[in-house]
Amino acid sequence: MDAVPSDTLLAEAAAELFSRHATAAATRAILEGGAGTALWAAIEQGGFADALVPEAAGGSGLSPAEALPVLMAAGRHAAPLPLGETMLARAALAGAGLAAPPGPIAIAEALPGQGARGRVAAQGPAEWVLLPGHDGAARLLQAAEATPGESSAYGRVLRWDAVESAPALPPADWLAAGAWATLAAMAGALERMLEETVRYAGERRQFGRPIAAFQAVQQQLSVMTEDVFAARIAAQLASLPGGAGLAGLDTARIAAAKSRIGEAASRAAGIAHAVHGAMGITAEHELHLWTGLLHRGRLRFGAESHWNAWLGEAFLRGAEGESLGFVRARLSPLPVEETTP
Repeated sequence: MDAVPSDTLLAEAAAELFSRHATAAATRAILEGGAGTALWAAIEQGGFADALVPEAAGGSGLSPAEALPVLMAAGRHAAPLPLGETMLARAALAGAGLAAPPGPIAIAEALPGQGARGRVAAQGPAEWVLLPGHDGAARLLQAAEATPGESSAYGRVLRWDAVESAPALPPADWLAAGAWATLAAMAGALERMLEETVRYAGERRQFGRPIAAFQAVQQQLSVMTEDVFAARIAAQLASLPGGAGLAGLDTARIAAAKSRIGEAASRAAGIAHAVHGAMGITAEHELHLWTGLLHRGRLRFGAESHWNAWLGEAFLRGAEGESLGFVRARLSPLPVEETTP
């Protein structure tokens, strides 16, 4: 009997964990202000938070590509905790020879001119915040909930103190790191949303037959399917090794993936709500868990416009001379083969 691939086993373990502990009710409770303690305890027990930490430092030593199925499983269940950000933060702390504290770590997107307040790129609670500075160095700060009533489209608003005395990490592209963690969860949410939309279209009947039998609905589902599969490929591309970023991530690939997945999220969410009709519009419907994750994800760590501009500037600075050469040199999953005349 052939052995089951390790990535399949990891994906199955993650799927089982989130299906048990990130139910719709548990997710809603966290989004409405709950602590998320039980879900995070299960994540810690499974070792997923230390997936990117080297084995010598007590982690699993996985690459981002190997850890991607875990983050996609979290996205499939709209798990509202900063798992991907914690993975990257703990890997960076281990690389700097620093011990990682227990609890989830969020990478902050600070509000301009307000150093004591920030928008945290996490859907749920975080006990720690990595606050990047202008030079790319980040400080690890203990976080506390902000004043009740403060909110942001980016996630919960946290406060922190004692910035100067907090341990600092070497400079890194934290925006790209956070974008990778976000796009991975978005790709998982898109897959789950497609599955549920196709299922609903097959069950919902109008004029004596399933709405999936109508050509207009089939056309919408085909567009949605194309976007969802493109999003998965984009997430896989963004997770390939060989870059100079955290855990070997490459900013150019992340830029392309974040932009493409953001575009897919916009179209797919609209189609999902259209197919679900009046039922899907109500906030109590589970569809809102996935579309909410997707809309927040588009905003966090750079929207499509930011990363499209980044790619344009990178192309203009490069030496490729034409767009196909840039794509082959910077975005191709395989090394460009050199040919001799």
